[in-house]
Amino acid sequence: MEQLFVLQQTYSLPVQSHLSENLSEIDWVKELQPEASCYGDAYRMFGLFGGDCPTIMAHCVYSSEEEVRMMKEQGVFIAHCPESNANLASGIAPARSYLSQGLKMGLGTDVAAGSSLSMFRAMAMAIQCSKLRWRLVDQSQAPLSVEEVFYLATKGGGEFFGNAGSLEAGYEFDAVIIDDRKIRHPHPLSARERLERLIYLDGDAKVEAKYVKGKQVI
Repeated sequence: MEQLFVLQQTYSLPVQSHLSENLSEIDWVKELQPEASCYGDAYRMFGLFGGDCPTIMAHCVYSSEEEVRMMKEQGVFIAHCPESNANLASGIAPARSYLSQGLKMGLGTDVAAGSSLSMFRAMAMAIQCSKLRWRLVDQSQAPLSVEEVFYLATKGGGEFFGNAGSLEAGYEFDAVIIDDRKIRHPHPLSARERLERLIYLDGDAKVEAKYVKGKQVI
């Protein structure tokens, strides 16, 4: 960990790792770093937990109140990876609670335990997992909405890189142009309804073009 901090400082690198993904992992970190007050503190002790070190922590399924407070204070980003958590039976991250508390968060596919790089699939899974958490764990926390998961997949995660993930003035023009006309419906659909269909159909429509920083790449 000390050497990782040296590398981070030498090359001004961002940090991405896992945090409180499952209970056995949390216990293992306690054994390795007994003086740490929580899993996140084990990173903080070595300068690898936000602040001057841009940090993304994946999962955060079982983050304690203290850990959540530290993430918020240090500006640590959460990468919510619902499909990975489901496939590994790790648990259901309290994404609604994190949003309500104003933590920085985006969506991740975690392809090591996920089955797809598709952000549409990640959005659908985020909604479905939040519904399960609402039904089975905490009915005081409403499931995520279409608008919220779209935010997490775009502007929420994009904030880590600066003004990215939005079509607002002053943001980099990163965009995917999609022709969804082949997804037929007998009635006219609103923009929200069209987006919802794309999410649940895993983006089953023709990608016409992609732009990164205003430059067309496809």
